[in-house]
Amino acid sequence: MTANRLRNLDLGTLRSFVTIADAGSMTRAASRLFMTQSAISMQIKRLENSLGFSVFERSAQGMTPTSEGEQLLHFANQMLALNDEAMGRLTSPDYEGLVRLGVPGDVIYPHIPRVLREFSRDYPRVQIKLSSAQTYTLKSEFNEGLQDIVLTTEKTPSPGGRVVSTQPLVWTGAESGVAWKKRPLPLGFAKICAFKGGVTKALDDAGIDWVDIVTAGDAAASEAMTSADLCVTAELESAIHSSRVTIEHGGQLPDLPQHSIVLYSNDSSGNQLVQTLVEYLFRAYT
Repeated sequence: MTANRLRNLDLGTLRSFVTIADAGSMTRAASRLFMTQSAISMQIKRLENSLGFSVFERSAQGMTPTSEGEQLLHFANQMLALNDEAMGRLTSPDYEGLVRLGVPGDVIYPHIPRVLREFSRDYPRVQIKLSSAQTYTLKSEFNEGLQDIVLTTEKTPSPGGRVVSTQPLVWTGAESGVAWKKRPLPLGFAKICAFKGGVTKALDDAGIDWVDIVTAGDAAASEAMTSADLCVTAELESAIHSSRVTIEHGGQLPDLPQHSIVLYSNDSSGNQLVQTLVEYLFRAYT
């Protein structure tokens, strides 16, 4: 048996590698894993020395896997999934119950699917009931005791809300679209959209006429109209749907205000399940 066949990939190092690939930087990955940046950097250096090739390309935009790193990423995800499933089933607390989580549709991606997957892996006996609605509705449901945790999009959180992320709004529209050049500017927002007031104020302040051409109560109609290049809208920078792109308007549209993703929860009641899911959510947005 040769020494080469005895070499093993370290699961802790693979977890750091996968987290960097997901986060795009060592700094964000180290924060998610509760490690120092120097420690995670040493892990990647040892990994690259062991394999004999670079696993990341470094640039001003961040860190992305090399072609060899992409191959490693495929295997690393499989190995970590199997490890985590085994550890979860063998050692997880016997938590059972239901957690009700409400999230606006425009911030479900990119983080919520991963949070749900990781939480369900670690606590397989816990059921999560996910619902999606606009911020106004979710806050009302939370205040009525119909939700255990809600995420919202707001400029300023209400009492009890904790900011998990603050991001700029950006203009979005169809790829190669021209709707943004029309005057009055055709806007596509749901009736009760947290972003609409700030966007229309920015347009009014800039002296740009606008018209609201969507009357639906949810975001589906707005998404369809925007993707068809019949109007433009505004979205959080991290939540742009694949059917739309950021509009490169060259200053012909005004800058937009920042909004926060705010978390409200009833974990102060001592509900361990709620407290644990809150920790997963905060970690995802770090």
